[in-house]
Amino acid sequence: MFALVLFVCYLDGGCEDIVVDVFNTEHQCLFAMDEQRIRYGGCFPVEDFIDGFWRPAHEFSTL
Repeated sequence: MFALVLFVCYLDGGCEDIVVDVFNTEHQCLFAMDEQRIRYGGCFPVEDFIDGFWRPAHEFSTL
């Protein structure tokens, strides 16, 4: 299972990771990401997201 995660970074430097939806396959997740035009986000295995073994939003920040 894969989580579609949206990264939101604020001007003060703080960032949040928001789970938009959960999908059975990575292909479904990537299709939904493209369909919803999510530019700053990604598809991550749910197990990694829950355990914290993935890169947080502030690493993807362009600010």
